[in-house]
Amino acid sequence: MNITKKEFQMLRGLIEQQTGILLDDTKTYLIENRLSKLAVEANCKSFGELYIKLNNDPRAFEIKEKMVEAITTNETLWFRDKYPFCALTNIILPELLEKKQKGLISDIKIWSAGCSSGQEPYSIAITVFDFLKNNRNIESKNNFISILATDISESNLNNAINGEYDEIAVQRGLLPEQLSKYFIKKNRKWKIDENLKKLISFKKFNLKESSLRLGCFDIIFLRNVMIYFSVPFKINLLKKVSKLLSKNGYLILGTGETVQGLSDDFEIIKYQGGIIYRLK
Repeated sequence: MNITKKEFQMLRGLIEQQTGILLDDTKTYLIENRLSKLAVEANCKSFGELYIKLNNDPRAFEIKEKMVEAITTNETLWFRDKYPFCALTNIILPELLEKKQKGLISDIKIWSAGCSSGQEPYSIAITVFDFLKNNRNIESKNNFISILATDISESNLNNAINGEYDEIAVQRGLLPEQLSKYFIKKNRKWKIDENLKKLISFKKFNLKESSLRLGCFDIIFLRNVMIYFSVPFKINLLKKVSKLLSKNGYLILGTGETVQGLSDDFEIIKYQGGIIYRLK
């Protein structure tokens, strides 16, 4: 099924309205490839008919959900770019734990936004576990640290909650010692340690929604998400993030992302060739 320029523009607008994702003019092929099957399933003979059904049919909620599933990118790996997790170990967690020991905070709350199939929040959980085990002078219990992991995709969340990964997936960023320490081999798949899963709560969430109900966080991972949004959406999203962060809380973006020109609420901290952001 081929898509016309007008159909592309209509569906692109609807996708941005639903998800915040902005597709430029070079992404015609993406809609064509990813939504053709959905159009057939919805008994539509063209992308124009699919748009009309998605936009006007009040019963099209399930089709819209499938559209979101088809369009959202699921590229992810363990300990992506390394430096955020090193910064977590060497800068952020020591600072927050010192505040806890002084009674300035009681809990440490982390948000992994756009968690995909779970590699990021589980990487955070592994980092937390290793940090606590390597620092005997602090509490060994980890029940004062919690991670909220959210994604717009229902299937992504189900995969993350399941916590099972095939051989190819576990080879993308995991060290052999991490695999043997935090996973159990089960029917040709690797299942995440249940103690790690206890640190994490998974929730379906669209970044276009009001985020105030999520609570307050000391650390927010918003990695490789903003690259898909328009500038106005990025500005608005960073305003939301600054309201959700605790005093001097940390924001961690993807390597190709920045707050510069979008928000003045953060100071830049350079670390191991990367950048993390702290709320002013």
